[in-house]
Amino acid sequence: MPQPASSAAPVLRSRPVCPGASVHVHDVHCRACRGRHAGPAEWVPDTRIVLAYRGAFVYRAGRRAALADPNRALAFNAGDEYAIDHPADHGDRCLSIRFAPERLRELAGGDVDEAAQGERLRRRAWPVDAGAQWLAARLRACGSADQLRAEELALALARRILQPDPAARPRRAGPGRQRLLERTRLLLQEDPARRWTLGDLAARVGASPVYLTQSFSQVEGMPLYRYQTGLRLARALEQLPRADDLTALALAHGFSGHSQFTAAFRRAYGLTPSAARRALRAMMARPIGAGG
Repeated sequence: MPQPASSAAPVLRSRPVCPGASVHVHDVHCRACRGRHAGPAEWVPDTRIVLAYRGAFVYRAGRRAALADPNRALAFNAGDEYAIDHPADHGDRCLSIRFAPERLRELAGGDVDEAAQGERLRRRAWPVDAGAQWLAARLRACGSADQLRAEELALALARRILQPDPAARPRRAGPGRQRLLERTRLLLQEDPARRWTLGDLAARVGASPVYLTQSFSQVEGMPLYRYQTGLRLARALEQLPRADDLTALALAHGFSGHSQFTAAFRRAYGLTPSAARRALRAMMARPIGAGG
């Protein structure tokens, strides 16, 4: 989540990974525990998009509430007062991406309104596909050691999020159905490795299995199992550079073994876990100014 304006807000640790003029990205670790932050409302002075790559948080602005997780990026609009809830302990880790006004208009086009506070995004949430997750992982690995590469990755990530395939955009849902889907996404996020049955999941959110599967697919544009697989892969991807045992990593994130994990990873990201690990480790080890 972004840096809060209030000194009463929870302690954050933030490091710049792309301090560019056109696009500025911070890697933010919020160490808050479960529940709502105490203290005054937070706000940001300029609009940004926030991508949670580990953990999740609930953004509350007025009567609006939205869950950010590795499959869903949120807009934080300039001047909006908001509060943050954490559905689980250990807080969240996210990329906070803000833009020069002309870059935001160029990237988001008709989704941008101009107001007294500055440029604001009309849409509040965007799907984060596997391509965006992989770009975010490369951006974190690259960091600010190679400024040109970091800016290109950051802009590619922003385009991937802000200019999705129209068919992949979540559909609008009424308040009741939206609350149902938020509860469902929250349960999947709390423990992606859990092997849910459809009956158990539907009972927990208070819906029939038929209504839940139809609603989720219609609004999210994908079935429940695929959304859960995306969460599992995103968690594994975040830990991949530090993982020496890929079988243990697979089992820890709900896959039946190395082969199932490798097949799902290759389908999502276009390369094997071992190849992705080599690529990310090489980027993390690259000295300042090195090319390639």
